[in-house]
Amino acid sequence: MAGFQLVYKFFISLKLAVFTLSSWAVLTAIGTFVESKYNQELANKLIYHSLWMHSVLLLLAVNLAMVLIDRWPWKKQHAGFVLAHIGILILLLGSFFTRYFGVDGSLRFKEGEKASSLSVSDMEIKIYSSYDGKKFSLLYEEPVDMFFIRPTEKKSYVISIAGEQFVIDRHWPFAVGRETFKPVKKGGGPAIRFHLEGTQANIVEWMRLDIGKNTLSQSFGPAVVSLTTDKNYKAQADKELVLFSEGKKLFYSLAQGEKKRLSPGKVFSTGWMDFQFRLLEFFPNSQREFIFESRDRPSDVTVKAIRIIHQGQTVWLGQNSHIRFFKENRMYAVAYLNTTYPLGFDLKLLDFRMTKYQGSAKAKSYESEVHFGDQTTVISMNEPLKHSGYTFYQSSFEPSQDGGEPVISILSVNRDPGRILKYIGSAFVVAGIILLFYRRKMAVRI
Repeated sequence: MAGFQLVYKFFISLKLAVFTLSSWAVLTAIGTFVESKYNQELANKLIYHSLWMHSVLLLLAVNLAMVLIDRWPWKKQHAGFVLAHIGILILLLGSFFTRYFGVDGSLRFKEGEKASSLSVSDMEIKIYSSYDGKKFSLLYEEPVDMFFIRPTEKKSYVISIAGEQFVIDRHWPFAVGRETFKPVKKGGGPAIRFHLEGTQANIVEWMRLDIGKNTLSQSFGPAVVSLTTDKNYKAQADKELVLFSEGKKLFYSLAQGEKKRLSPGKVFSTGWMDFQFRLLEFFPNSQREFIFESRDRPSDVTVKAIRIIHQGQTVWLGQNSHIRFFKENRMYAVAYLNTTYPLGFDLKLLDFRMTKYQGSAKAKSYESEVHFGDQTTVISMNEPLKHSGYTFYQSSFEPSQDGGEPVISILSVNRDPGRILKYIGSAFVVAGIILLFYRRKMAVRI
């Protein structure tokens, strides 16, 4: 009995209330710092959705509930106290529903496209197999949080399926990818990496011919560099450098001049002002690949990336992309994707409109005209769409690669089933505080 009294007094004590509220304030402050330095997703993982935060909030809820029970039966003078405590409990319940039943994601679509699902921050790995490259069978689909797994070469994450092993030995939460090429024995087009240097520019560039193409030309101001497998190719411009890939050898000519042998490390003058051309690498047969480099914090260009090993082949796989592994009689496709969540209806982008500041390329405002069901409406920066429990906000857009008009509209999508509870809880807390101050004022007068 004495032990029960001690536990009871602990849960109704003011010390516990002070401890839980102080701990909540400290965790929230740390979370705010992490969110400002990194992003909300990382703050959620480390702080807001952590075991520490859940434990503190649970202790606070128990403390509030026990204090209410201890004051029973409630009297008229307890009204403000009871309303404030019940309001906080309702707020905590609303937060619980938001955390475990809410949805927070994004939606991207082009004009004329329909979207029926949104993308959330959670990641998943999918593995498909195919015998003909046309029909694919899903072999594996699992959500995965690499941030907490932290695979390494010594402690890798292994997926075993259909007698095959896919080993993940690296994960970068913030990574920047760069395209490169590696030599292969057969298959794949020729690739070169060169350095073009002058007083007006200093460029290091890759050029590669895809299978099925025999010529690729790239402009550098008034000058052109062309890579070709056509022995009879003729320069199309006066300032054109032509590189001929013939088997395992590489030749060059300037403005239909004499062909000369070219090997890595060789430097020659192009005749375009003071530009010099240096061949850095030449692969008669090459394969395109992406290399990802880790960054300390996120930015507009960082993505999540993992490194996969299968059958002795090591490749990097960036967020929302896939890689294919080939065997004698089948092919495997591995995808690392943001999890999608079905909306339950179609949303079609009819038109995306953007206005700019006068004399500037900076966007002033932008909006999306969308159609759903038998309705058409406009989602703008200050006018969200509310439909079927979801709220759609105009978040951003993606410009075309040539810097022209935007080609993709980006909406932030939120569904918060705990919102009404949080509104009610807030109203209770405000009413309780008003009553507390009113009774204190009346007591002072008396």
